[in-house]
Amino acid sequence: MKSKKLYIGCGYNKKDGWCNIDTAKEVNPDMIVDIEKGLPFPDNIFEEIYSEHCLEHVRPEHWRFVLSEIARVSKPGCILELDLPFDNISTRTHPDHYRTFTFSSWDQYTDEDNLRSYYSPLRLHRIDPKPNKIHRIMYALFPLLKNSIHFKFSVIK
Repeated sequence: MKSKKLYIGCGYNKKDGWCNIDTAKEVNPDMIVDIEKGLPFPDNIFEEIYSEHCLEHVRPEHWRFVLSEIARVSKPGCILELDLPFDNISTRTHPDHYRTFTFSSWDQYTDEDNLRSYYSPLRLHRIDPKPNKIHRIMYALFPLLKNSIHFKFSVIK
């Protein structure tokens, strides 16, 4: 495999120079992969991983495994970028979503405040800071103003 960049759940939006994976053969990905069954790649191979509106579809019983697979295939310092649905009534009630996300959703996986997840080997360092407190309060009071949320991390190994 040439590419050192992985796009999880590419859909029709494939990226040139990336290994584009999806479960839907209809979107013609580079590889058909069900991430709930694992990532068919060697350890420590990817320098960048991107996923856009895919991880919310991971069933709860597979969540920890999928995160451990992302950690496994990431090189130390791998850039992990995620675009996910923000927690509001429209995204929360989508029939195929098992979770939605807020600014703090990934805190237990980061090196901030020494919080650690005992459930996953995925360890992250936040590259993009959280919005300031005023913005977080505004979106908490008026969540329908925001439909998606972007995260950018580096993977700690």
